[in-house]
Amino acid sequence: MMHNCAKKIEKNPYQIKIKYIAVMKSSSKKTRFWVACHVSLLAFSAVVAMIMKYSQIGDPLDPTVVVPFFSIFLMSVLIGYLAIFMVNRAKKYSHQQLVKKMVPALLIFYAAAFVIANIAVTLGVFGWFLYARIDMDDFWEHLFQNELTFATARFLVWLMFFTIAFFYVLWQKSAKREQALLEEKLRFQYSNLKAQVNPHFLFNSLNTLSELVYHDAKQADQFIQHLSGIYRYILDHENKDLVALDQEIEFVKQYFILQQAREADKMFLEIQAQNTDQYLIIPVSLQLLVENAIKHNSCSKGSPLRIKITSENDYVIVSNNIQRKSIMENSTGIGLKNLKERVGLIIKKELIHHEDHNEFIVKMPVIRS
Repeated sequence: MMHNCAKKIEKNPYQIKIKYIAVMKSSSKKTRFWVACHVSLLAFSAVVAMIMKYSQIGDPLDPTVVVPFFSIFLMSVLIGYLAIFMVNRAKKYSHQQLVKKMVPALLIFYAAAFVIANIAVTLGVFGWFLYARIDMDDFWEHLFQNELTFATARFLVWLMFFTIAFFYVLWQKSAKREQALLEEKLRFQYSNLKAQVNPHFLFNSLNTLSELVYHDAKQADQFIQHLSGIYRYILDHENKDLVALDQEIEFVKQYFILQQAREADKMFLEIQAQNTDQYLIIPVSLQLLVENAIKHNSCSKGSPLRIKITSENDYVIVSNNIQRKSIMENSTGIGLKNLKERVGLIIKKELIHHEDHNEFIVKMPVIRS
């Protein structure tokens, strides 16, 4: 019976009809676009041809206007298709690869466009000679002296500027596409980091909770409230690039309370940040820095781990005393690296970290709200 249902769903005629309509609409829209492009080129060619004939003989509607009209239209269409071909080819390369290929591609496009322009004019004149039954002995002389103005230095300069402009636009589009892909990749990676908030942390929290439930129900209830608050914060700010600094600090406090439940009197968090309601920060960034300090350093009642959060100008500073673990947990450094890239993209400043007198210091840039 389930097999029959699956077959019915798979062959649902309404789904097929909806897909067919969507494809037809897309195809119709694309067809209208290309028709509009060619009609625009026809109009452009007609106007330019009449202007040329008016400047040459004072009559924009002279029968010979057909020659420049045909030549300009053919040239525009062929160079346009060449440009589309180059754009589609460019999509296959990264920005770095495109930069390397830019100069050869520019020269090839320039040469190809020049050849296309000359061929278009030659065909136009040849067609006119046939139509008007003009003696072909005069064809080449007439072509080079009167019609083939594309061989002049003026056209070469005009074509050079057009080619450079076209490739500049192509380069800009490639750079923007690369930037968009990088931002999307970082957003995805950072979303994963926020979604995880370290699986070890969740595992340890659940172990701690299971112990509290049997020994202190009230403390267990508070623990659950803090844990739910952490994940509620993550869900609320999942798609945000910036949050209020005071909210992020409250989130870090809740996170640290849960850590202290396991390591009582072994780690301490001191917060002395000023004017936190006036700044914005990347969400879950301070938590990541505090988590890194806990992950990479040992702590005991005799030698507690001390983490401090302060503020200085447009930076929030997270520092801790260095007590490196003898056996390090698995760490790829992706979290901090990803955070640095996010900071560069969103805040346009650099995340700074260094060691100073047995202290690890990270300066996290923030933005005034």
